[in-house]
Amino acid sequence: MNEATIIAWLLEFRPIGVALVIGLVPALIARLKRRSMMPWYVYGFVCALLAWPAVALPAIHALLVRPHGKSPQSRRANALALLKEESVRSYPSWIAELGRKSPGGIERCRYAYEQLGPGEALALIREHTEPGDKHAVSYRHRDFHLGYVPEQHRWVAEAIDDGLRLLAIVETVKTGWVFRRRARLVRTRIIVLNDGR
Repeated sequence: MNEATIIAWLLEFRPIGVALVIGLVPALIARLKRRSMMPWYVYGFVCALLAWPAVALPAIHALLVRPHGKSPQSRRANALALLKEESVRSYPSWIAELGRKSPGGIERCRYAYEQLGPGEALALIREHTEPGDKHAVSYRHRDFHLGYVPEQHRWVAEAIDDGLRLLAIVETVKTGWVFRRRARLVRTRIIVLNDGR
């Protein structure tokens, strides 16, 4: 299709052509607010098709609508603020065996780089099936096996066995020097939620 054909088509079907172009306004606003563009484009197109000044409705709507729930950034900020509370017991640690692949064959260091950030919550799961290590505790993020609590911190396994509820929060993610898109070290803080007694 050449330009002359497109211009002729737009002039012949002027309301549809104008609606196609004007419908982009709410879609672009949605993109700036990091939302899906397609529903907003359809919304804007339909309003512009009915009466082109009505496109102001989806444009204003796209500006005013807030996403549901808390954003990951606010949850992370809240978690980091929790670490600064004097009443919260937390202990420094790191993720051991981050350089190895997960049982599913996924590179843990790449997953950590892409998915983890300061303030991200991690689950601590007691591993009773780990051969040769009766104190094994794994770090999990959304059920992904990131690695283990270091052997030096065997108190974590003993605390879980004693009924303590523990949670880990990512403190820092350090990237590699050569391979920048991989995490070489993930420092955590292990928080004691309650003593179960």
